Amino acid sequence: MMRFYKICHFNRHCFQNSVYLHTKSCEIRQNFLEYFVQQEHKIVRSSPVVPFCDPTVAFVNAGMNQFKSIFLGKSTPRHDKVVNSQKCIRVGGKHNDLQIVGTDGYHHTFFEMLGNWSFGDYFKREAQTMALDLLRNVYGIEMSRLYFTYFAGNDKLNIPADMECYEIWRDLGVPKNRVIPFGMSENFWEMGATGPCGPCTEIHIDHLLNVGNRSNLVNAGQSDLTELWNIVFIQYNREEDGTVTNLPKKHIDTGMGLERLCAILQNKSSNYDTDLFNPIFNTINKETEAPAYTGSFQLNTQEANYDTAYRILADHSRMITACLSDGMLPDQNQKLRRIMRTCFQISEQVFKNEDLLNKIVPTVVDILGTSYPEMHIKLNDTLEIIYHEQEVFKALRLNSIRELQGILKEQDLRDFDLIDNPGFFQAYKELKSLKSSFSDNTIPGSFLYKLHDTYGLNEESMQKLALLEQLNTDMTDFKNELQKVKQKTKSLLYSQGDEMHKKFEESMSKLSQTCSNTDDSFKYNYKFNSVIEEYETEPIKSQILGIIKNGEIIKSKCAAHDEDVICIITDKSNFYYESGGQEGDKGVLKITMNGSCMNNTRVEFLVDDVKFMNNNTIHIGKFQSPNVIVSVGDDVEHLVDRTHRTRNIMHHTSTHLLNAAVRHLFKKVTYQVSSTVNNQNLKLELGVIGRKIDRDDLPRIEELIRNVISHGVAVTTIKTKAEDVIYHSDITLVPGEIYPEDGLRLLEIIDNNFGFSSKELCCGTHIHNTKDLKNFCITNFKQTNRARYAFAAVAGNLADEIINLSKIYEKRVNKLQTELEAEQDKHILVELELQRLKNQLLHSNTTLPYLFKIDLSEKINNILKKIKDSARITLKEFVDIEMQTVLKQQRNEPFVIHFLDSSTLLESVPLQKATKLCTDRPIMVISLNNSMVRARCCVPRNLINSEFNAKLWLNEFACIFNAQIGPPKGRNSSEVCNMKAKRVISPMFEDQLEIAIDKASKYAKSKM
Repeated sequence: MMRFYKICHFNRHCFQNSVYLHTKSCEIRQNFLEYFVQQEHKIVRSSPVVPFCDPTVAFVNAGMNQFKSIFLGKSTPRHDKVVNSQKCIRVGGKHNDLQIVGTDGYHHTFFEMLGNWSFGDYFKREAQTMALDLLRNVYGIEMSRLYFTYFAGNDKLNIPADMECYEIWRDLGVPKNRVIPFGMSENFWEMGATGPCGPCTEIHIDHLLNVGNRSNLVNAGQSDLTELWNIVFIQYNREEDGTVTNLPKKHIDTGMGLERLCAILQNKSSNYDTDLFNPIFNTINKETEAPAYTGSFQLNTQEANYDTAYRILADHSRMITACLSDGMLPDQNQKLRRIMRTCFQISEQVFKNEDLLNKIVPTVVDILGTSYPEMHIKLNDTLEIIYHEQEVFKALRLNSIRELQGILKEQDLRDFDLIDNPGFFQAYKELKSLKSSFSDNTIPGSFLYKLHDTYGLNEESMQKLALLEQLNTDMTDFKNELQKVKQKTKSLLYSQGDEMHKKFEESMSKLSQTCSNTDDSFKYNYKFNSVIEEYETEPIKSQILGIIKNGEIIKSKCAAHDEDVICIITDKSNFYYESGGQEGDKGVLKITMNGSCMNNTRVEFLVDDVKFMNNNTIHIGKFQSPNVIVSVGDDVEHLVDRTHRTRNIMHHTSTHLLNAAVRHLFKKVTYQVSSTVNNQNLKLELGVIGRKIDRDDLPRIEELIRNVISHGVAVTTIKTKAEDVIYHSDITLVPGEIYPEDGLRLLEIIDNNFGFSSKELCCGTHIHNTKDLKNFCITNFKQTNRARYAFAAVAGNLADEIINLSKIYEKRVNKLQTELEAEQDKHILVELELQRLKNQLLHSNTTLPYLFKIDLSEKINNILKKIKDSARITLKEFVDIEMQTVLKQQRNEPFVIHFLDSSTLLESVPLQKATKLCTDRPIMVISLNNSMVRARCCVPRNLINSEFNAKLWLNEFACIFNAQIGPPKGRNSSEVCNMKAKRVISPMFEDQLEIAIDKASKYAKSKM
């Protein structure tokens, strides 16, 4: 415990006549820290404003956020006494100052919170003594300006008034009439509905001098009598039933706003008049022709309007700088994006300088960067992101408003990236048509999933869409729908139907709460077998803790058949469960049936899926034998499928290499949007700001990764803590990801041959050396919006296989070209084969190198064009050849949807010539000529029903292009329907076509 005689009165030479005037903010901050260092506190760095380990808040909004787990008893503090200055942001929730900013002199979206903490060390007397000593003897604030509040007690909670706090203030010389009691709302602090809580004491300060006692105005909303410092005594725990109990250890948590303290000590009436803001105002004035800042708060005057704009821009620029330098991105946080756009508008409309924000940020860094060095380190990135967002906003206003005439109003567009949501307009039209069918004025999860799947809207876009029509959204149901689709094709649970799956989920949750934890550390015990070139996971033995059969919890033993879906929880497991974007393992559990009549009989349980719930690993699958008796307590041997695991391992490490390669080559602001790793391939979506990636860049990326592979670089994993990595600029973090505080795994791949470095936090399984990858190949690439790029790739033997396959395709095309040149009369046979190869390249599930696929398709197109030019075949022949090829390939399909590749080479295509070749089943044919897309569909009369006909089916396709449809003159629209020509934009057409075909295909499958 602290001894009181250590309280010191240093820095007295700074004061003249007990007044601490004209001191710089950096000195005020530093004196606070130094004072508590002399009281044996350890300085801890401000945590990022991006919550690193806390999913409950969007921004760090108080100094205690980074210590929450200590108060909750989930982690042990490194030091018993700490002090810091914490960057805080308040733009939403309970503490939302956004709408007030600029209208008064002390509200901010970004502020610094000075605080000192004790974790089970000192308590009330020491905390109050130090606080008063610091204010009076370090900062020179007169006692006559201070008021002190304490908790008045609460009869309902059976908590008495905090007379101990009252007596301490009195012992320290505070007059009786300046120690004032208040109730729960003012002087009782709670972390949440349950958890640590306690009374607090607040120190308020009178901004006016020599005005006598104004204790009756404390907490009365006076702008010149405000709270300065809050000292919280965390001594209780709020239980679930609402009662409070004593904590085993008592803590101190204090917070004092630096901006308000600076205003007091610099003798200013407003925070904005301090040196934290004045340099920003000077920069604004220097870069514009606006009048100088006057500090006016009068309403409806020109000076006040300018001054309000000054304050908003200065405040928001600090918030934006703090967010961007801490790794938060506008893509992940719409409030940040909205605030940036407010700055753009103020800069342009008030100060007539659209680039003003980028001129202000370096000044913000000059003011704050000494205390927060990350602002200096990330300055270039910050400016790059601001420039990108400014360009996005410009394009939004120029391009989108024209298309929204008659649908939306311009003011609705401030925080919505319509240019990054090409499906928005069609989605909005469909929403309006179905709005009346929604119950409780809420968009259901099923329709939200359709907005996501068909039109490409993200969650923020959905929320905006709902707001336009004043609807609510069932996002919980949407996420359930998303999870269903994600798992449906690979999980036994989903194959049982929604009701049975729900029953399994409930049983797994209930059972896992009663079982002891599974030790799953064995999943990282594997080694590379160079003979078979695969990673082998070391087998382990365990015991069964719990069993679920067809959704029912089994208490002891059960009879199982090979068609039953079984979930087995064991006390140990070496199976990797799906997390970090990597799919779970497959394999076998060999179970010794100790409880059966045939003792020690071993049976095989085929593991199809692995889940993790309440610290338990749950193996899901079926028995291979028809009649099995399995019991809780049976012995189990775990055998992980090595091929499945090896491919997952290789693809996961390759994802890290791909991410790092893009960063290394382009040296721009790059961030991960999403990633998926499975045994077939990897998928990675990246945001790249300030530089476009095109197909010419892909060979460079592949070459770099293959060089790292050939160098045989070690892949190492280091166990670390959150506080040790969050400010390392060379460690890649996923924006918005919530990481645990302890037990983090840092994966490093460092190739010193050319300065290549990959450092990422990751819980997945990885190779041990890059040489084990053997090869790497990009199989797909597309730009998903203005600054996002999606990659698909394969590694290892799969990469070798597709490269070898590409050589076969190339040889075949070269041979056909040679045959054509040698025998011109073979052009129809050659063309048929080329069309078949092209369809395989573009539309089949065959995986090939992306660049090869594009280049070979272009080569085939050139050959086909030469065939047309040289042979002068008729239009009918050209279309017939392609359609005959398609119908032959899809002869077993219940319907046909086909885009005529040959149409792009022709001046026009009468689609009736294409559809008439298919009379036994529904057919839809699409063409593209001169940037005009057309479509036609026909449905045989015997296949028409109330939910499926030509008109209904074609409408599913046409709505993506916002095109009109109708039957040919004199024809029945149920049997034949045409889509009128619609002009399309070339870069967007491929994505729109893919969405439209997928939508029409799904409709036909569900309605025929």
